[in-house]
Amino acid sequence: MPGAEAPLSFEEARRYLMQRARELGLGLEVYGERGVATTIQAFAGAVDEFKLSSRQGLGLRALVPGHSGQPGGSGGGAWGYAYTENLSPAALDRALETAAENAALSAPVPNAGLHAWGAPPEIDLHGEGLSGVSVQQKVDMAITLERAATQADPRVKSVPYNAYGDGESLVSVDNTQGLTREYQALHAYTYLAPLVSEDGQSKMKFGMQFSREFAQLDPTRTALDATRKSLALLGAKPAPSGRFPVVIDAECMAAFLAVFSGIFSAKQVQEGKSPLAGRLGQALGSRLVTIIDDATLPQGMNSRPFDAEGHPSAPLALLEGGVLRSYLHNSETAAQAAAEGGAAGHSTGHASRDSYRSVVGVGVSNIYMQIGELSRAGLLAQMGTGLLLTDVQGAHAGANQITGDYSLQAEGFWVQGGEVAYPLQVFTVAGNFIELLAGVQAVADDLTFTQYASGAPSVLIAELSVGGE
Repeated sequence: MPGAEAPLSFEEARRYLMQRARELGLGLEVYGERGVATTIQAFAGAVDEFKLSSRQGLGLRALVPGHSGQPGGSGGGAWGYAYTENLSPAALDRALETAAENAALSAPVPNAGLHAWGAPPEIDLHGEGLSGVSVQQKVDMAITLERAATQADPRVKSVPYNAYGDGESLVSVDNTQGLTREYQALHAYTYLAPLVSEDGQSKMKFGMQFSREFAQLDPTRTALDATRKSLALLGAKPAPSGRFPVVIDAECMAAFLAVFSGIFSAKQVQEGKSPLAGRLGQALGSRLVTIIDDATLPQGMNSRPFDAEGHPSAPLALLEGGVLRSYLHNSETAAQAAAEGGAAGHSTGHASRDSYRSVVGVGVSNIYMQIGELSRAGLLAQMGTGLLLTDVQGAHAGANQITGDYSLQAEGFWVQGGEVAYPLQVFTVAGNFIELLAGVQAVADDLTFTQYASGAPSVLIAELSVGGE
């Protein structure tokens, strides 16, 4: 188009916005994302779908000064958001103007401010990259994944869900207080869910492997693991109803932790939407329960050297020996906690954005429960008779973040004499997440992370309410 401005590079656009904001006397934070991704699905030994995608955008957060009168100062002010995927100077100017206008229309936030945080930790989230991996290698990975499942057992009828995927991304944060930083990350994964059938029963379980190195993926192992879990559910019998001792499998406990991770958010606490409000320093769980959030794990799915505000990442103990030690904070919730006489006063590095299009909130990174000393078999032996809970579903409707209560569909096995006896038809489990943590009697050493970036070992619970036939 004649007269159209050429777009700036990603780095040039970030510098341009900082310069323009300073010229206008405006406090500004720019959160940027740039990335490419590949997804390949297979069917009947051939490629069924091949997708290449890319994204690039800048999310602007402007701060209209409070009583301090200083752009980006800590005397409070109002935030305004905008974003742009067009990196031409004219488009960047429009986005900056929109962010400033939105700030002028927004309610002021006490102690709002931008900060030049200290240096983040060095974490290699990129490894050797994907430059040496050919398209054919990726295709072969997807086909091998599906083939391994279909050939694993004659009871495998199809593999309706399967994929190889990878992505490379760059995330950046800049602000007018002088902060400028970025990191690169790589991920590759395989997942599938084989459908198995026998004697009129059909079952399907999910398997996944995540890595930062293509060469570490083992599609055959992933396929066989998912097939094994699916086949184990065939021949299910009705579940009993009542209260029973339960061993919660590692993946299932990690799913519980993912479902209720939001209760640790200081934002939820301050808005009266968490059962943990006012309980810092109190014993909530068993002394065997320690829960950590750690964005610095090299193989963590949500690892990052800094958060969405540029604050350095560091491990954070949320629950330590059953005692609530901390909430998750961004700079705004930390300032509010300090103003209210709380113990925070500073961000814990948990500012989050879903993307450059979203606003700043509070979120977990890699949240997990620390391991114990027993094996899962040891937990089953200690329990003797009861349930082995392997999956819960329906959290969107059956889990209450405000109270911690849940009523969820579940899968698992009946255990007799410390040994798995038979699989159970779908049943329900109900209770309260805080009470579940308090009821932990033993913790295994089989820490497992899930696709939700949450991890846990298997745990033995004193009793759980089960609704079967």
